[in-house]
Amino acid sequence: MGFATGGYVPEKNLILAGLGPHARRIYYPLLEKYAARYGLRLPLLIDVRSQEASVRRYLEGRSLQPESLYFVEDSDRQQNFLPLSILPTLHDLMHSRKLDGIIVSTEPQAHKAYVLWAIQNSIDVLLDKPVTAPPRVSNDVRAARQVYEDYLEMEALLRESHSNVIIQAQRRGHNGYLCIKEYLTEFVRQFGIPLSYVDLYHADGMWAMPDELFERENHPYKYGYGKLMHSGYHFIDLFAWLTDVNALIASKEPDSIDITVRRFTPYDFLQQVDAADYQRLFKTDRFAPFFTPEKLEAARSFGEQDVYILCQLKRGDRVVTTASINLQQNSFSRRSWEQPAPDTYKGNGRVRHERVNLQVGNLLNIQAHSYQAYEVGKQDVETTGAGTEDHFELHVYRNSGLVGGVPLEKIDIGETMRELHAGEAHYLGHNERARESLFLDFLERRAGSSHFSSHRRTVRLLAAVYEAIANNQPRLILEL
Repeated sequence: MGFATGGYVPEKNLILAGLGPHARRIYYPLLEKYAARYGLRLPLLIDVRSQEASVRRYLEGRSLQPESLYFVEDSDRQQNFLPLSILPTLHDLMHSRKLDGIIVSTEPQAHKAYVLWAIQNSIDVLLDKPVTAPPRVSNDVRAARQVYEDYLEMEALLRESHSNVIIQAQRRGHNGYLCIKEYLTEFVRQFGIPLSYVDLYHADGMWAMPDELFERENHPYKYGYGKLMHSGYHFIDLFAWLTDVNALIASKEPDSIDITVRRFTPYDFLQQVDAADYQRLFKTDRFAPFFTPEKLEAARSFGEQDVYILCQLKRGDRVVTTASINLQQNSFSRRSWEQPAPDTYKGNGRVRHERVNLQVGNLLNIQAHSYQAYEVGKQDVETTGAGTEDHFELHVYRNSGLVGGVPLEKIDIGETMRELHAGEAHYLGHNERARESLFLDFLERRAGSSHFSSHRRTVRLLAAVYEAIANNQPRLILEL
């Protein structure tokens, strides 16, 4: 049993499915941080057989230990239903104690199986984005449409379930973006002008070497999806979430979206930076085997590294909101080594550049800027503000002659949060704190800002973008 200063705390039994880089950086430390407060127990941790040695090494000396480990055979991990081999373990567990929740942090192709099982058994879920990731989604129109069909299937099951399902889309729990959403909501409601322009830009700074394009399992391309199912989901979601404010004006609420899509893939990248370039930059010819005609042909089916989306939300034949969503993994990086670092999630030269620019007609402009110059925890640049790992600034410009207030306001979210949490051992940054807020929604059974039910439009847009890509039909019109 768990005890805290306030007295008795009943046990909360959780399953962790997937102990990859994200779970190791975020979920496991949070489970340890809140173990005493919430009486957390981990009766089962699930991963794939090929990761057994790595998982056991990670768990050595951790303050919270799983009571049992189960390793799914790698050949069974990418199915729509759980492998038969694990069902007796789950059955015995459910009948020996009350299971309160499952954290699903597996490779995305396995998400559907765990979520369906949890919903059918009224178990709460904290689910990493994306909701599901059918293989070959960028090459097969049926797979692209399956993205939304999967969501609808889960939605229907949830109506008959007591599960609380939270999607880990952390920008919905981020202080900066919550500030923007609140500001926009009040402004649009007060002045009756819709959000007229949205510019979203995100660059991962993640340089995958040629062999990694073909082999990597963390943030893969070889399964026919890429950036959109990696960090790109957050920005499709951010667009859907922010433009919700237009529903506040009934006469201007959009009823359709006109989408144009362009992509950049590993097939393109292997021409952009070719074998001779790697020889010159890294003084190695070990990547030459990945530039053969056979390899280049195989790369044609790989998922996207970059995606560029231009879209317009319309009411009838009139434009309400124009948006530009530019998502890159082929972008500025600090990686200058050929062999991957042990931490391929945050420690492999990856740096984030993120920009948001919002216009409300001629009345308001809100900008968010977040730019890193070095890897997290590896500062080698003397700078303040832009370039630091905590950088996140808001700029608010107002037509003060008409709407009042000051013409310009600057809000330093990143620095304020760093000062607020100074000396806190578990504080990793503003994005990580946002993840923590959604983790607490899951623990406390709150719907919060990122409940499954609020992601319908996000998933529908994601499926539509993939359908445009798979169809090689850059333009698509979708009723909302």
